[in-house]
Amino acid sequence: MTRAALALIAFCSFLLLGPEVVHADAAGPTDYTTEIVAISPATDVIDVEILGGDAFVGLTVEPGHEVIVLGYAPDAEPYLRFRADGVVEQNIYSYATYYNDTRYGTSDIPDVVDVDAEPAWEQVADGGTYAWHDHRAHWMSDEPLLGLEPGDALPVADIPLVVDGVPTTVTVETTLQPAPSRLPALVGGLLGAALGLVALVVGRATATLVALLLSVSALVAGLAQYTSLPATTGPEAGWWLYPAVALLSTVAVIVLYRRSPWAEIGLLTLAGVQLLIWAWPRRDHASAAYLPTSLPADADRVISMMVLVGSVFVIAAAVNALVTTARDADAS
Repeated sequence: MTRAALALIAFCSFLLLGPEVVHADAAGPTDYTTEIVAISPATDVIDVEILGGDAFVGLTVEPGHEVIVLGYAPDAEPYLRFRADGVVEQNIYSYATYYNDTRYGTSDIPDVVDVDAEPAWEQVADGGTYAWHDHRAHWMSDEPLLGLEPGDALPVADIPLVVDGVPTTVTVETTLQPAPSRLPALVGGLLGAALGLVALVVGRATATLVALLLSVSALVAGLAQYTSLPATTGPEAGWWLYPAVALLSTVAVIVLYRRSPWAEIGLLTLAGVQLLIWAWPRRDHASAAYLPTSLPADADRVISMMVLVGSVFVIAAAVNALVTTARDADAS
């Protein structure tokens, strides 16, 4: 049973090394939200939405219709093609194909780009739906525009399309949002510290129960974030895989209770480390105005900060158990 539990945890940990765990630029916390303010001329052929607050533009095209998304001015070359059969393609010669790889663009543009060339299409999706970073739909800096106050909007921007041969404009507006209350993050941090202190003071069994609570909480938050975004936005599998491995590790500690103290301590340490790896990148959730999740934003903030602080104490409790166990073994 010990070998089987350890093999399962090792396998799940190996999954975390896969390239699909971390997307190059998935939607994250942001202080802005973008909305569609107009589509001209109006049409029922397309459904346009903003995903991840301001991170992605999502487009769905009704079957039987063709839509071309154009790139950036002044060239406005064909960038994406939504075919009538639902296949979505990108033009490998388009500047936008490469510039849109990341939220803030990239200077790494390959020589193959030729905005005057006849488009060369490659498939990127099917089902008539796709989402992409469109830099006309968000502010292109970590720093707010000088003089922009919460509630103020950037100048509106246009995303040009061609819908069944008809030039169509999607107009978007990006607004700086007010900062959220810091209270949920503070509550989460205090809860994590309280649980962690109990785990550290009482002992390994209590630390395991605390790790179990933190793992379940993190898994709920991670799954809510992962499932709130469509696959074409590249949600990170690590959002739920890290807490899932932590949960499996914690359950294994319970299964192996008093059978192998060294294995228990190792698994408890692994659980704490996985939770810390999950929570550390989420520290911006404490202060960002918009969080990409289906959970209430304040609930996400509480969980993220609780796990961030609590995981440190779980690791400390595991290290303390290791020292105590080693000392007892030497004494015997």
